[in-house]
Amino acid sequence: MRRPPYPAPATPDTVRAHSLAEAFARGRWHGRVRNYTMATLNQGSYPDYYANGLGAGGRFETASFHGLQLGAGGFFWANLASNNLATPDTLTGAVSRYEVGLFDVTHPGRRRLTGRAEELFLRYRWRQSTATLGRQLLSTPLLNPQDGRLSPNYAQGLWLEFRELPRTTFSAGWLTGVAVRSTTDWTSVAGSVGLYPAGVTETGQRALYAGQLRSRGLGLAGISRQWGPRTTAQVWNYYADNLFNASFAELTTGRAVGAGTLTLGAQYHYQRTIGNGGHPDLQRAYSAPGRQAHALSARLGYQLGPWSLSSNYTRITRTGRFLFPREWGREPFYTFLPREREEGFGGLDAAALLASYSFSPGLKAEAGYGHYYLPNVRNTRLNKYGMPSYRQLNASLTYAFPGGATGLRGQLLYVYKGALGNTYGEARYVVNKVDVHLLNLILNYDF
Repeated sequence: MRRPPYPAPATPDTVRAHSLAEAFARGRWHGRVRNYTMATLNQGSYPDYYANGLGAGGRFETASFHGLQLGAGGFFWANLASNNLATPDTLTGAVSRYEVGLFDVTHPGRRRLTGRAEELFLRYRWRQSTATLGRQLLSTPLLNPQDGRLSPNYAQGLWLEFRELPRTTFSAGWLTGVAVRSTTDWTSVAGSVGLYPAGVTETGQRALYAGQLRSRGLGLAGISRQWGPRTTAQVWNYYADNLFNASFAELTTGRAVGAGTLTLGAQYHYQRTIGNGGHPDLQRAYSAPGRQAHALSARLGYQLGPWSLSSNYTRITRTGRFLFPREWGREPFYTFLPREREEGFGGLDAAALLASYSFSPGLKAEAGYGHYYLPNVRNTRLNKYGMPSYRQLNASLTYAFPGGATGLRGQLLYVYKGALGNTYGEARYVVNKVDVHLLNLILNYDF
């Protein structure tokens, strides 16, 4: 469920205090509880995994006092049940890929109650614009919460949003720290890269950049504008000091066709290495010097009443790997399906069909099917994670409970990934990657 972890706060015009004490007295509390059950079923004698995690947290934000607001929040979670997520399988050497992400990937054997402070910020509002300093939740095309486990990503730094021009938003910020999803601690921007599996270098060596990178931080700038009721455009730039620079642009539009709406979307992404890619030793660098990558994604869709259908295509050129730390968010390409990524690859072609139907009230069904053609698993220049070409099927049901259970939401997600490329009979190219079934049951309660 890609939703904010808490309801949107009241606007400053509806809740405004006349003293500091009143700002706290009229502040707003929000709470959330999340239970997540996940299972991975690999083929044959390959290992299977399961886990159930429970998390709970709260958030407080003061009312506006002379335009200033203070916010704070935290979250705790525990492993209620799982098999061994830390010890490699004796036959294949594999460990859990998905289930360990419910807890702390840096301490996969930890079962006790744990948690982290997530938000602590000071925000200033002026007219329609804001400036936020501290630890906060951010959502941009590439850096985003990627809220697919118990608790999402958070970022630390200064974030500005300027909305004084009609239908236009300017965003900019400088980030110095990240609380990565599936981890307990806050880390520096450089230290956050490599907390997830790092794959291999372009020459096939094991990538050793975790804890070795040097970067002063991450700068972001973006502009989004709406033209008319159906056309929007956005352009973003991400400057990861001494690591890489990435630019992203998107245009979406629609027009009435028959009883429904025809929708079109196009995305372009370009990136290149900055400095030495984080370290002078190539095995310890995140991005090889001179690396460049281009990506294109397109969508043709149609919406008719409760139905939404789309055909989608993504191309990443063979000039180099498309890289963006998985710790910072998921890629925004139209062919994205939950439980797999297109990051880490060059020479990729992907095509996906997506469909959804909204029942009344509160029930929604979604399905997606795609083919993802990747470079050969042994082509390490363009295949960072040894992932073979694959096909993927997703089916999901979500339900928002009414009446006395308002605030309770549930989701059932099934995923199947089947191999299309050569795996050379090696388990490392199969286990947790292809010929695998994934089951997810998620319950959220917001109050």
